Amino acid sequence: MQYIEYAPAPRLARFVDRLWTLEGDPDDLAAADQPILPDGRPELIVHFGDPFERVLADGGVERQAGAVFAGQLTGPLVLRATGRISVLGVRFHPDGAATVVRESQQAMSGLTIGVDAVGAHLTRALDEARDRAASTADSVRTVQEGLFAVIDPERIDDRIRHAVRAIQTRRGRINVDDLANAVGLTRRHLERRFQQLVGLSPKRLARIARFQYARAMLERLESPGRGISTAVTCGYADQAHFIREFRELAGCPPEAHLLRQAELTGFFSDAGA
Repeated sequence: MQYIEYAPAPRLARFVDRLWTLEGDPDDLAAADQPILPDGRPELIVHFGDPFERVLADGGVERQAGAVFAGQLTGPLVLRATGRISVLGVRFHPDGAATVVRESQQAMSGLTIGVDAVGAHLTRALDEARDRAASTADSVRTVQEGLFAVIDPERIDDRIRHAVRAIQTRRGRINVDDLANAVGLTRRHLERRFQQLVGLSPKRLARIARFQYARAMLERLESPGRGISTAVTCGYADQAHFIREFRELAGCPPEAHLLRQAELTGFFSDAGA
């Protein structure tokens, strides 16, 4: 399984965190079902091979479209490869997807939806980018060129951008009232703008940022007391609080996560550090 990350072109860096490609065969994955954990960043996914299936909570499956917008996750998303894996991803900053998806980001939360249902402007741009790409690696260039044509930078709110960066810098350990005061908004106005442009409340984004930092720390430590150490370092009230958060956002307790063989979790999750 070959996973490669790319820095966005300077013109996109304000909106896009990174691009990535993934190529391989389902047999390269240690487990059939691959959980993707919330990291606070919406994504565009373009399949050049066989699209993944999304495994639903009731055990059913939903085959993804060839080009997908994945809104903010609030819990684990389980994917299953169906054949040849050849994927390009565009991972936005938490507030960046609002520049290309004109629906409220709150309405997109939890969805993996074909881009044809999101907007004709984005569908045309990605279809043209796929047609012009000579390879998955070349699509990093062509997809960015397509995004240049459809991005609306006026949909970036610098106050929300500053608040998002503060949450990331503090790894989620931040008071929402203090955050609202720092950017010159009331708490209610801050929360309303976050739902529209980020798709999550400031508190939920902060919880995800802290969780991702804790997840990365937990995976690095080797001592038997790593759960307690992680909980203390990351500012959880106690280990029970840490375990509850982990269950909600990862779908399992920390110990089960460490035993689970899931390559895509590591590829598509961000430590927020």
